[in-house]
Amino acid sequence: MDSIAPYRLVSKEPITRFTDVELKRLKDAFKRTSGITYYMTQQCFYREVLGDGVPHKVAEVIYSSFGGSSKGLHFNNLIVGLVLLTRGRDEEKAKYLFSLFASDLGGYAAREDIEAVLQVLDGEIPTSLKKCFSEGDKVNYEHFRFWLLQNKEAFTLSRWLLSGGVCVTLTDDSDTPTFYQTLAGVTHLEESDIIDLEKRYWLLKAQSRTGRFDLETFVPLVSPPIHASLSEGLFHAFDENRDNHIDFKEISCGLSACCRGPVAERQKCKPS
Repeated sequence: MDSIAPYRLVSKEPITRFTDVELKRLKDAFKRTSGITYYMTQQCFYREVLGDGVPHKVAEVIYSSFGGSSKGLHFNNLIVGLVLLTRGRDEEKAKYLFSLFASDLGGYAAREDIEAVLQVLDGEIPTSLKKCFSEGDKVNYEHFRFWLLQNKEAFTLSRWLLSGGVCVTLTDDSDTPTFYQTLAGVTHLEESDIIDLEKRYWLLKAQSRTGRFDLETFVPLVSPPIHASLSEGLFHAFDENRDNHIDFKEISCGLSACCRGPVAERQKCKPS
């Protein structure tokens, strides 16, 4: 699927279709999954964006067409893809599907190219496809679009995109608590405290030589005022799972115990 060109949403700036709340949620979630690389891995895209209900071959095509590579998927490309999946009109989805078979919308898609892609995706060629090529072995976008919208369930990807198969959403109407609410529930921090702390945490982590919130990053933040000889012990008090770096949950719980918790919890933070 490496030959598939990245899709481009040309009718409207993608970012304007999101509310400020949605965009912030997307940025925060992307940051948590990609770290400092600004790229989401292929497996993470499958798991966190598409979910388990999308066939593997279809997921591969979507990932490649959204600009994904061995390096990962950049946030800007993810935004364009999410606009298509969650806010895209049938016209835009038709252009996207045509782009899988043709190099540009102004060109033609050859029958053999379409059949080759569909053979990979579904293992078969839909019988309705012959109607698309009633006038020859090549088809332009307008002809393809007319056929596609009359045959939305012709192949797996068209059925998923055009017949209500997409279950990707940007909002959550359930009662499941957010990441911040969950941490606020197990610490003495307010939800707003955790949001502010996360911004600072990722900034410090990005400045780390290793890309992790490790001992080398931690010590200059606490010493002074804490004596250098006690800094490593304090680090291990935060590093609960002993993996030699402090994740965001550990920094949240550690600061809560040290700064907001009762005396008994603060005693536990004392360097050993």
